[in-house]
Amino acid sequence: MEKEELRAQFDEWAHSYDQDVATTSGFPFAGYSQVLTTVWEQAEAAAGMSVIDLGVGTGNLSRLFVGSGCRVLGVDFSSEMLAKTREKMPQLALVQADLTADEWPAALNRRFERIVSNYTFHEFPLEMKVRILSRLARNNLVPGGRIVIGDIAFPTVADLNRVRLERADEWEEEFYWAAEKTREALEPAGWHVDYLQVSFCAGVYVLNPPAA
Repeated sequence: MEKEELRAQFDEWAHSYDQDVATTSGFPFAGYSQVLTTVWEQAEAAAGMSVIDLGVGTGNLSRLFVGSGCRVLGVDFSSEMLAKTREKMPQLALVQADLTADEWPAALNRRFERIVSNYTFHEFPLEMKVRILSRLARNNLVPGGRIVIGDIAFPTVADLNRVRLERADEWEEEFYWAAEKTREALEPAGWHVDYLQVSFCAGVYVLNPPAA
């Protein structure tokens, strides 16, 4: 799908997103609220902490960090998703950006104590996931910081394929995570990868990059 087509799709989805994730008990949003909470818990948010939320969407994850007293910057490529977040939290700093672009807005040229994301990275192939994570670790994460990502994910490729068959009527083919493949891609480069399965189709990664 072309970028502009995908952006238009998310702009349209912004108006029903919150209802969709709240009422879907099957694939792909089973455990959605638990994933949000787990990302927040694993980030160990503290008042005053600087946090960037990648793929902020309608602000559901950011709201947890704002409630903890964190200084949050929300990023999304959909203007309508950002508008929904702005309605909920007018005080939140927001930036429209495409994480796959070669150049990011100047507002992202700073470092954060926590980088978090929820239901965003499954839009990217594994190679692009790794490229974006490496860029974030190099340019946007303070020493000792961590990256915490909640998303549609499975422990192994076999688990992914099993759910694909079991949920064939719900399944949409995207770049869903398999923790075993993520570890294979990141750990040889020095990353520490922890993975927590939250529901049958979603989990949370706690990623610590190699020391500089």
